[in-house]
Amino acid sequence: MNLTLPIVLAAAEEGGAEAGAVDPIFNLLIPLIVLLPLVGFAISAAIGRRLGRQAHWIPVGIVVVTWAIAMVVCFEALTGGFGEEGARVLLYEWIPAGERFQVDAAFLVDNLTAVLLIVVTTIGMLVHIYSIGYMAHDPGYWRFFAYLNLFMFSMLLLVMADNWLVIFAGWELVGLSSYLLIGFWYRKRSAALASKKAFIVNRVGDVGFALGIMAIWVNTGTLDVRESLGRLVEQGDANAIPLTITALLLFAGAMGKSAQFPLHVWLPDAMEGPTPVSALIHAATMVNAGVYLVARANPLFASAPEALVVVAAIGIFTAILAASIAMTQTDIKRVLAYSTLSQLGYMFAALGSGAFTAAIFHLMTHGFFKGLLFLGSGSVIHAVHEEQDMRRMGGLARKIPSTYRTMLIGTIAISGIPPLAGFFSKDEILGEAFKLGFAWVWAIGLVVAIMTAFYMFRLMGLTFWGDSRVDPHVEPRIHESPRVMTIPLWLLAVPSVLLGIALSWPGPPLGPLFGSTEPGLLHHWLEPVFHEATELLHHAEAEYQLFGIDGALIGASVAVAAIGAVLAWRLFGLEIGPLRRSGRPEEVRALTARAPFLYRASLNKWWFDELNDLLFIRIGGRVAAALWWFDREIVDGTVNAIGSVTRRSGGGLSRVQTGRVQNYALGIAIGLLAMAGSYLLISGR
Repeated sequence: MNLTLPIVLAAAEEGGAEAGAVDPIFNLLIPLIVLLPLVGFAISAAIGRRLGRQAHWIPVGIVVVTWAIAMVVCFEALTGGFGEEGARVLLYEWIPAGERFQVDAAFLVDNLTAVLLIVVTTIGMLVHIYSIGYMAHDPGYWRFFAYLNLFMFSMLLLVMADNWLVIFAGWELVGLSSYLLIGFWYRKRSAALASKKAFIVNRVGDVGFALGIMAIWVNTGTLDVRESLGRLVEQGDANAIPLTITALLLFAGAMGKSAQFPLHVWLPDAMEGPTPVSALIHAATMVNAGVYLVARANPLFASAPEALVVVAAIGIFTAILAASIAMTQTDIKRVLAYSTLSQLGYMFAALGSGAFTAAIFHLMTHGFFKGLLFLGSGSVIHAVHEEQDMRRMGGLARKIPSTYRTMLIGTIAISGIPPLAGFFSKDEILGEAFKLGFAWVWAIGLVVAIMTAFYMFRLMGLTFWGDSRVDPHVEPRIHESPRVMTIPLWLLAVPSVLLGIALSWPGPPLGPLFGSTEPGLLHHWLEPVFHEATELLHHAEAEYQLFGIDGALIGASVAVAAIGAVLAWRLFGLEIGPLRRSGRPEEVRALTARAPFLYRASLNKWWFDELNDLLFIRIGGRVAAALWWFDREIVDGTVNAIGSVTRRSGGGLSRVQTGRVQNYALGIAIGLLAMAGSYLLISGR
């Protein structure tokens, strides 16, 4: 900390001009948001082992301070203190390579950054606090908190960077952090393999991202985010590399980080890490990076409508694919993992439809209720002594009431049932997709909505309702989690209930009830960020009609969510207040027997892992082996044969080099005689 502070102060003095009219104090506070978690990581990695069970104080304390600073900065940004362009703080010139290539290490905080900071720092802080209880008995306690701080630094660097190359550095550090945390229990083979799988699959997408950054520089001659986007749009068809190709290359990186088809296979396996890691990856950090990237590059994507269609198609396909798999999974964390894939698909479908604000709205609400659900699942696993199979749970509602009530709130929120947060953001995605001409996105989204409600209430039924199926040796020891774990659950439950109302106020769907037709709070915040993209797409702002098309769309989305919940209630039971209903396992078995192929396909995740194994391990391995044989036997063999002939020839000729003058004179004489004889024969004399 003592070494970092002078650097930050110097950067604040140098970067003051870059920030314009921003209060100089923010030139110090903005870099601290990124640098403090890095300091926490360095200290924890250096002395954490010596601190033992007190190792959490430094990293958790630093994240709490980071959150407090971030809230001050976000308040200033969202209340207009930084203007529409935001505040830019220049730390130093990172790569000065002549006039043509210069890279600044600089941070940007505009309204989009502020919204992401709220999600990342708040959920990250609560995950840190929760981990004090969850990881209390783990021998790698200090190492875990060091990795969490590294993860926070990486994501904050990614979100706040004002240069594509710095974003890429944060992007790769997020990948490194996820590798370390997913494989935290590295002695467990499945965890080690899962971390490698996540790392390798993400590298596939990162190749596309890197090529996209190169394409941006070729087209614009700069890697400054806002300047490059402005030049790309201004140059249009005059760009050396077409905008559609550039946009799709960036989207390839987003597909990897946000686990979109076909790069989705790593995310469910990431459940091998500790549950707080799952919450951090799935709710606050890594998976949101891809959505943020596309949203940040919104002018580019708006100028390439063909790329937007691809984004929408892949997003909505991933949404229904993942939802279909979640319906049959029995591991509580894997159900939530596939749920994350599905909800991320919703966000990309919104981005591809041109509903950028709706995508960020769902990113925010999903971050809180999915963080709640993952931490709640960790509390369940903690209560039943590391059991994750829901078939060995049941009847837990009365034994762990705080966990049950908070997870029920998260389930209602993600199901899109009003007035909880998920209803507002999901409904806005579906409604905007329909009104912007993407009726196919709306139709598939409705199917995903009913599936989401079904598999989430199925999770609640198998875990909390009905008779207990817990191991008889474990059941007497079931207990509620400590307060350090349940308090973060309740703190996440509050925005899961109220955030949708708060961010929509006073806009639709609540605005008309109070005589207001103005856009909601989040729309007001993000309008300057997405204004250019909206104009490029020629979106006309239509008046909201509660008793017209908008009301009909709301009614449809709520109806399908209710249908999914009722179906799950009928099959898996219900225990809410006076409502009591036992599950019907015989009906479940009968339904699965009617569609055995679909059931097996869903249970086996549509065999994507097996397909990848066939294509890349078996067939790809044989092709690689054949190419290796060709390289070894033909290419290397030819080169080695030439070398061997040369070596042997040289060895034979070396024998005539005796060092005796008379031998050389005799050789010369014989040579002269041979030459003379040849001449006489040729001349015919």
